[in-house]
Amino acid sequence: MPTPDSDNDPTTQARLACNSCRMRKRKCDKALPCSQCAKRSLSCDYSRPGPLTPASESDRVWYIRPVDEEEPDIQSIDLPTVLFLDPTLLQHGQVDMSRAALPVPAHMLHLLGNMDEMHLMASSYFENIHTWMPFISKKRFYGSHLRPSFQTQPDVVLLLLSLRLITTPPPPRPRNPRTPLYHVVKHFHLDVESSSAISTPVLQAGILLALYEILHAIYPAAFQSIGACARYAHALGINVSKSLNTRKPLALVEVEERRRVWWAIVILDRFVSIGCPGRPFATADPGLDDLLPADDTAWDQGVLSSEEYIALSSPMTIHMSKFALLCQAARLLGQVLHHVSVDSGMDDGVCIQLERTLQSMLAAALNVDSPDNDQISFIYSALIALHIPALGSNAHVGNISAPQRANAAVQYITERISANMIERQCLVGRNPEDMSPWGLYFAYHICRLHMPSRRTSSTSAEIVKSLRDTFVTMDVRWSVAGVYLELLEAQEAIGNY
Repeated sequence: MPTPDSDNDPTTQARLACNSCRMRKRKCDKALPCSQCAKRSLSCDYSRPGPLTPASESDRVWYIRPVDEEEPDIQSIDLPTVLFLDPTLLQHGQVDMSRAALPVPAHMLHLLGNMDEMHLMASSYFENIHTWMPFISKKRFYGSHLRPSFQTQPDVVLLLLSLRLITTPPPPRPRNPRTPLYHVVKHFHLDVESSSAISTPVLQAGILLALYEILHAIYPAAFQSIGACARYAHALGINVSKSLNTRKPLALVEVEERRRVWWAIVILDRFVSIGCPGRPFATADPGLDDLLPADDTAWDQGVLSSEEYIALSSPMTIHMSKFALLCQAARLLGQVLHHVSVDSGMDDGVCIQLERTLQSMLAAALNVDSPDNDQISFIYSALIALHIPALGSNAHVGNISAPQRANAAVQYITERISANMIERQCLVGRNPEDMSPWGLYFAYHICRLHMPSRRTSSTSAEIVKSLRDTFVTMDVRWSVAGVYLELLEAQEAIGNY
C-alpha cells in the first residue's frame, strides 16, 4: 500500500485503518491523521500493514484467542490460561473473550445427518433418557442449539454428537458398545475440551459420554470420565467459590441448568462406585444448604421462579421434583458407600440410621399416586449396597447382628418385588428405551442371593426368572444388563447353583 504523505491533501483518506487503531481495535476514520490518534496525541502511522508496535505499554490491549489461532500482530493469551492464572482480568473491559475457532470436521456434520434426523434424535432423547436424568434444558436446546448455525460451533456439534451416541443402540453382532461412533465422539470431545471453548455444552457432552459408558459397562473409562466432568465443571465455575465465577448466568433457566449439570455429576459419581466402595469421589458431599433442582415441568417450559427453590435440608414432600428426590437419594448413597468402605463400618449405629433414613425415603416414594420408579430403584440399590458387606459377616451392632439386619432388608426387598417390581412395572416389564440403570445393581444381588434356593423354593425361582428376563430384555438397549447376566453365570459356575 502506498505510504500516505503529509504533503498530500489533508482531506485524503487512507484505504485501511492506521496501525494504532488496528492494534487498539478502534474504529478509524482513515483521515490523515485520524481522529483517534489526534485525540490521544499519538503518531498516526499507515506505513506498515504487518506486525504492530503500540505507542506505549499503557495503550496495549490484550486479546484472548483460541490456542490454535495464529494472530502474530496481536498480543494474545488463551482463555483457559487466564481462567486459572488470574480470572479477575476477565472482569475488566480491556479483554476480548472471543469464541474458540476450532474447525468442525465435515465428517462430524455428516454423522449428525440432516435437521429432520437431528429432530428425531432429540425427540428420542427427551422422551426417554431425559425423563430420568434431566440436566439439559429442553427449551434452551431447541431455541439455541438445534438451528442451522450450530455447524460453526464445535461445542454444540459435540453435544449433538453425544446425543446421537447415547440414542443409538450398539449393533447386536458383534455386541461391542465401543463402536466407531463412540471413538469418534470420544476423540472429538478431547479436541474440543482441550481448546479454549470452555462452555456448558462441552460439559453436558462429557456427562452424556460418561453415562453412555456406565450404561454399557465401559470401565474404567466411566469412572475416569466422571472425574473429568467434575474437574471441567470446576473450571467452568460451577459449584465453586463465588470469587471464581467469571460471569453471572443471564437467566434463571441457565442458573437451573448449571445446577442440574452439577447434580447429574454428583449422582453418577456415586453410582459409578456402587459396586466397589472405597474409591474417593470426584465431587464433595453436597451441603445441607445446597439448593435442589426446581420443578421439572416448569424447567422444561422455561417458566421458573426463584421462590420455587428448596434446600437439601428441607423435608421431603410430594411437591418436590422427581429429579430433586433422586438428588436426595444420591446424597444418601454417598453416605452409604463411605460407611461401608471404612473398616469399622458395621461397629456403630450409623448403619442403623442410614437404613432408617432410606426406608423413610422409600416409604415416601411409594406413598404417592404416581411413584417415580427410577427413584425407587435407586433407593433399593442403596439399601442393598448398605447391607451387602454384612451378609455372611459375624459383626454385631447393639442387640441385633449386622447379618440379621442385612437378611431382613433383603427379605423386605424380596417381598416388594412382586408387589412393586412386577405388578406396578417398577423394573420388570418396562420398556428398555426409557429405563434407567439404577435398579440393575439391586436386581443383580437379589437374583444372586436367591439362586441357591431356587430349586427348593418356588418364590425364589420366580424371582430369579423374572429378574433374569429383565436383564435379557434390557440388554437389547443397554449392554450393562448383559454384563450382569454374565456375572450371574459366573456365580453359578463358582457356586454350582
